[in-house]
Amino acid sequence: MEEIAEEECLRLLERNTLGRIAIVVSKQPQIFPVNYAMSGRIVVFRTSAGTKLFHAPEAKVAFEIDGYEPLTGVCLSVMLQGVAHDATVSYDDVSWAARAASPEPVAPGAKPYLVAIQPTRVTGRRFRSQR
Repeated sequence: MEEIAEEECLRLLERNTLGRIAIVVSKQPQIFPVNYAMSGRIVVFRTSAGTKLFHAPEAKVAFEIDGYEPLTGVCLSVMLQGVAHDATVSYDDVSWAARAASPEPVAPGAKPYLVAIQPTRVTGRRFRSQR
């Protein structure tokens, strides 16, 4: 098992567009796939009105991406922990930075709201599959 340095974790996050956000809904953790973009260290995704928009802003959340390279058998996981913000119309620094990103949702339907995750911790690990 190899720990991935934070700078490389951020580069891996920048190179991907699909991740998962974990939030607490009615005292239970739930995980949602989202298409995202990065703005510096901030993860940004679009959403419609609903569970993510209602429960994520101003809450502690986790965000994760995984990767697997079948030719080499290398697996990786990057996790970002932090606080989510509704960046749609706010004027704070995180929201301004979030509006510089251009996440492109692939799920159908309008996604007019912008959610930004300001990280407090970024970790990653890499290992070779035993298969």
